[in-house]
Amino acid sequence: MSKIPTDIERSMGMNISKICPFSIAKNNSENHCAHYVSHIMGYDLPGPTCKNATWADKQKPAKGASIRVNDLFSAATVKGSLASKPAALTECLIFVTIASNIKNVGNILVMGTHPKKHVGILSQGKVWNYSNTNNKVVADVLSLFQTKFSSAYKTTGTTVEFYYGKFL
Repeated sequence: MSKIPTDIERSMGMNISKICPFSIAKNNSENHCAHYVSHIMGYDLPGPTCKNATWADKQKPAKGASIRVNDLFSAATVKGSLASKPAALTECLIFVTIASNIKNVGNILVMGTHPKKHVGILSQGKVWNYSNTNNKVVADVLSLFQTKFSSAYKTTGTTVEFYYGKFL
């Protein structure tokens, strides 16, 4: 199981380009939330990574990181609705998406590819995540994180849902 780096605070306010040496980090129009979490946690899962975006990136010696929220969600073997998170689990991944983007397949929660999805790291009572709007790392108390994304993702006819996942 991954542990949160003790220096997670050092990433506060950083642009992803200060964390990742690959070309995708220079593109602020990309969604970097899973990218940030994966670099901080050391997640290099099968599937798209920052290292395999271009041939030149593949040649660099640095380690890549996963870039898709749904890949992180799928890799979490213990996950559920945030409301059902055990109180003793104080550090974990926090996911948000719209209800229609989650399916229960054979008693396993599966996240789809809808663009309204986000991930952060719950640690020290805050959700450390990459603000794609401000192009930097932020740390929100959980209630503010929930309020922010409930507002950002809510549209007529949708429900915004939050999930937890134990570290990979």
